[in-house]
Amino acid sequence: MIEIENLTTQYPDGKTIHVDKERFEKGHLTVIIGKNGCGKTTLLKSVSGIMSYSGSIRIGEKECRKYTHRERAKKISYLPQIVKPVSMDVSTLVEHGRFPWHGNNRKMSKEDNGKVADALALTHMEAFAQKDLSELSGGELRRAYLSMTIAQGADIMLLDEPTTYMDIESQNLYFDIVKELVKRGHGVVMPCHNIEQGFSYADRIVLMDVGKIKRSGTAAEVLKETDAIREVFGAVVKKSEDADTLYPYVLAK
Repeated sequence: MIEIENLTTQYPDGKTIHVDKERFEKGHLTVIIGKNGCGKTTLLKSVSGIMSYSGSIRIGEKECRKYTHRERAKKISYLPQIVKPVSMDVSTLVEHGRFPWHGNNRKMSKEDNGKVADALALTHMEAFAQKDLSELSGGELRRAYLSMTIAQGADIMLLDEPTTYMDIESQNLYFDIVKELVKRGHGVVMPCHNIEQGFSYADRIVLMDVGKIKRSGTAAEVLKETDAIREVFGAVVKKSEDADTLYPYVLAK
């Protein structure tokens, strides 16, 4: 579990975000929703140790900043929103996820190879293992990087808006993979632009606005906070009675 208390950190432009109290748990998909610039990425970067902060971020029994980079990488992983088709094949990329577990020689063990194979199978990327990243579609590239993150084997995975620019089919496949990770006991935290999608898949919703968390809880709990949702998005979220809708939650006036 990750427990956040009295966290203050800054956007790159100097604006601050502040979180009084929040938690990210294993076995849960936590979806963060909010408008662009509200602090979603900054929060993830603080939790992952990329950005400095004041206050407390505890990973298990230990403060985040007290872990070495390698120790922290065994506990939490962070996948940024922008991923690039660097010059290597998919299998080599996924092997990079095992680096925190290696000794200085960085030789792949039987266990490492098993983790890589499992990650490729889970993301439906086995057939692409020897393909260069530059040959992949946008959705395939994101699944390749997700494979690397899965192979890292961290308890909590922070995925920064991974379905941006994906078509609907690719988005739903990605969420299905994430839900399987949660079923296996991992905790996943991911900002999501598609509000209906976020409510439909999440175990827990975090609603952010202007550098603060306005509400958090299960989808059903946050759904009751109609005024808070409307204040952020200018619309509300409702449970749909129409069996033909793509998601069980829809946006309404």
